[in-house]
Amino acid sequence: MKGYTDTYKKDFYNLKEKASLNENDYEPRDFYDLIEQINGDLQYLEEQAERHPNYNYCPDIDIPASIEIEKLSLFKREIENFIRNKETINNDIELDIMFPDRHDDDFDEESMNFDSIYGSD
Repeated sequence: MKGYTDTYKKDFYNLKEKASLNENDYEPRDFYDLIEQINGDLQYLEEQAERHPNYNYCPDIDIPASIEIEKLSLFKREIENFIRNKETINNDIELDIMFPDRHDDDFDEESMNFDSIYGSD
């Protein structure tokens, strides 16, 4: 069960370095992508830990997945705090990425509503 947190720490510190150097291959969205990857691994680790008969949702040395869940959850909070304190996403830039033609004269504003993007029930 070793390695999840260490791998993500390397990725996070590389992203932080790129952000501090303002490199072109860095985007603030990359931090959110990292969190999504961590969420996927947390789900997998939780499934593994829940299979252990003595798991009680607390870190236990006899349940390696529970230890990794704790470490990964704390690290995820560290990334979220970094984003909250240092990074801001420009909503206009995000909308331009999602709707590159939104500034065109013939752009339909209705195409940006929730139902048109995600579908209706």
